[in-house]
Order: sequence, then structure tokens, then C-alpha cells
Amino acid sequence: MIKARNLTKIYHLYDQQTDRFKEALSLTKKKYHKDFYALKNVDFNISRGEIVGIIGRNGSGKSTLLKMLAGILTPSSGSIHVRGKINAMLELGAGFNPELTGIENIELQGALNGYNKTDMKDKIEDIKAFAEIGEFVYQAVKTYSSGMKARLAFAFAIHVDPEIMIIDEVLSVGDAAFQRKCFAKIESFREQGKTILFVSHSIGQVIELCHRVIWLHKGEKVIDGDTKLVAGLYEKYGMKNDLKLLSIQEDFLKMQSHKASQKKLKETSLTLFNSKLKPKSTIVYETNGAKISNVQILTKDYEKANILKQGCEYYYSYDVVFDKMYKEVNLAILLKTVTGFIIGGKEVPLVKNRCLTSIQPNICYNIKWKFKNILNSGNYFFNSGVNTIINDEKIILHRIIDAYMFKVLPKKDTLSNGIIDFNFNVMIEGTTHES
Repeated sequence: MIKARNLTKIYHLYDQQTDRFKEALSLTKKKYHKDFYALKNVDFNISRGEIVGIIGRNGSGKSTLLKMLAGILTPSSGSIHVRGKINAMLELGAGFNPELTGIENIELQGALNGYNKTDMKDKIEDIKAFAEIGEFVYQAVKTYSSGMKARLAFAFAIHVDPEIMIIDEVLSVGDAAFQRKCFAKIESFREQGKTILFVSHSIGQVIELCHRVIWLHKGEKVIDGDTKLVAGLYEKYGMKNDLKLLSIQEDFLKMQSHKASQKKLKETSLTLFNSKLKPKSTIVYETNGAKISNVQILTKDYEKANILKQGCEYYYSYDVVFDKMYKEVNLAILLKTVTGFIIGGKEVPLVKNRCLTSIQPNICYNIKWKFKNILNSGNYFFNSGVNTIINDEKIILHRIIDAYMFKVLPKKDTLSNGIIDFNFNVMIEGTTHES
């Protein structure tokens, strides 16, 4: 989808403004500027369906690269070949006219993207529903808060059906629910096989979303490869000003070789273990036959909560009503981060060991999942689902994605990293040291 060869972008830097005129009027072609390489001889290929992360410190050339791919900037030398329609989300709302209403801006942006009014009519309703800014969509954009502008801009960008998406540090805007909504849309694009370039200073987001990563430093490509390997080296060396590129690339090749040998060994073992097993095909069915409602988290005193304390016990609760009788029903939950990273989940039978011989129609079954909150501070989402088995096939009766959002507060005087709070106990012993 994208091919870049020897991509270079040079800016002329002048010590004084008058030097620009001196150079322009010089009969001897004397140079008064210094060349600044925003990008220098960068090569890469990106295939259809890939999600590629681009990382690097501020000033490494990330935004310059994206603007050239989007056609905003032209390279000083080298070439770019792009196949497919690009939608670049470089600065949300940057193309909006503040004097026009939200709807008028959507129509204008649609026209600039080649859509007529008839094409945009159906899209406008989807954009309004995704943005969730209510009647403000009919007000001038200059009255919007930054969050409202971001919501509308992102909603428009994802509904014009791009083949290639360029996302530059725009998913840090908005509240947690809106961020989750955006990441869910990116997950949908990934499943559709669309190509995505994702720029973020959050290495965690890059690891969760991207198939591979390109690391830039002072306009040069350091490494292009496996996400975890590149992210690990970036966390080790990325904050240093003077990188020894050759040394880092040698480290990467060693790690890559070791990973390849481990993967081959694992695949060989799995082949031997699974040689007599035949995989079953997975079939996805439409939701039918049940209804999940009244989703909430309750404290041990059965009070509703969406702000949780670490170390306390809670119930994840919801009601299920079935349309007909079932002899076998399974309940399922899934816990995810804002970016969609799966923390864990569980599926249990509703009938077995619960004094029920069958599931009756038109009876409201209240389900409570008891859990102890061991999560570190952050925003999280529960999925809810119910399914049955018919002729050895799983049938989804009802499922709600991101059914409930909750926030975990940090402990006082404690700094925790990652997702899980392991509640480590620290023991310190001291002995006399003799020199």
C-alpha cells in the first residue's frame, strides 16, 4: 500500500531573516543557510492490512513523514508511492471552519473528500451518533470545547471509508469512554484489513495495536521490525541524545535471531503435540434468543459503583431474560483496558451446579460475578455475553461490547506500574558490612 525510497526532507535554516534575501539576490550563489535534515534516506514498505507504529522522540521526523505520506509536504528527494485512499488524522479539527456549524463543516469536508450531498446524507447520521455532542452539532464550531471538536473530527474521519488511516497522537483526547470507542473502531478497521499508521508516545498503546514498528531518531530510521523487540530497545536506548545506531541495530539482529530460533523450536514442539488433532472451524452467528440488561458494578453492600478502590470486593451484575427454554447456557465476561487490551475473561455454565435443570423463558435471571479488585489505577471496560451450544456449535444469544466502564483510584503514597496490583510485601534486612 505504501512504498518509500530514500525519503529525504531538508529545511533551510537562516541565522537572520535578512540572510534569506541576501541568498536570493546573491549573484555568486552564496549560501547563507544551514541544511536541517528532518528526514534522511528513509526506506520502508507497508502492506495491506498492516498496523505500523512509528515511534521516536520529539523532533525525530515522525510528523514530517506523516505529512509527506498525506501529501501535505513534498520530499526534497526520494520517492513515495501510495495505493488507496488516505485519511490523515494529524490534528483533530484542524480543517474545520470555526464560523460554520458542525453539520456545515461535515458537508464541507465531505465535498473536499469527493462526496456529494446525497452520499453524505446517510453518513451524517452515523457521524452525529458517534460524536455524541447533541444539539451542538448545529452550533458554530467556535463555540465548541476542544473535546467536542475532537469528537466530531474523529467521527468524520472514520466514516469516510479510508483504505489507509494515519493517526498522529489524536487518541489522547476526550474522556475514557470516547477513547475506548475510538480504539474499538480501530479494532474494527484492523479486522477489515485496512492499513493503519499509528504514532504515539505511549509505548503500551503501540505494543497493543501494532504489528510492527518503525523507530526514527533525528530523521533517520533506527530499526523497522517486530513490535516488542523494537519497543524494548526503544525503552532501553530511546531517551539518549547520541544514539549509536550501529550498536542498536546489532542488538536488534541478535534479538531477532534468538526469537526466530525460539519460535521455530516452539512450532516444532506444537506440530508434534498436535499432529493427531484436527482444528474446528469457527462460525459466528447473529445475536438472538436472549437479552442482557441492567449492567452495573455493586459493592458488597449492593450499592452501585463505577469508581473502585484497590483491594476491595465487588459484584459485576446484570440481568438476562431468555426468549425460550434452553438446557445449556453459558455466561461470559471479558475485561479490557481503554485500548482494547484483554486483561482476562471467564465463561461458566448457568445450569450446572446452580440447582437449575433448564433455563425458562420470560424469567429474569440476575447474574453476579464476585471479584476482588486487584487492578492498578486507570479506566477499564467489561463485556457481557451469553451463549448456548446446539449440535456442538456455539450460538451467541446476546453480547454487549464495553457494557460497563469503571475507574480504579490509585492508592495513596504508592506508585504502581502496569495493570495488576500484585500487593507486594517488602522485607528489608540489614547486616554490618566489613570492608
